[in-house]
Amino acid sequence: MVLQYLGFAGLALLVIAWIPETLQNYKEKGKNLNLKFVMLYLFGSAFLAAHAYLINDFIFMALNSLAALIALANACIIILPGKNKKRRG
Repeated sequence: MVLQYLGFAGLALLVIAWIPETLQNYKEKGKNLNLKFVMLYLFGSAFLAAHAYLINDFIFMALNSLAALIALANACIIILPGKNKKRRG
């Protein structure tokens, strides 16, 4: 039971650390992000989440699922045009 609490604490700390970074990336429209890195991180996290699911490791499944979602959000920030960007035409 203690190991689960350690795992949940680590999960919470990592997610808390990612939130301000993602919000900052949103404000900066992804200017400081490398799309190749974000995509590798997205797919790597998704594969690790699938692996954790297959071996019934809830904590790592949750962690890597959240990591994949945050990477997906960052990819969307880079790829999708923001409302503050000027349109050509």
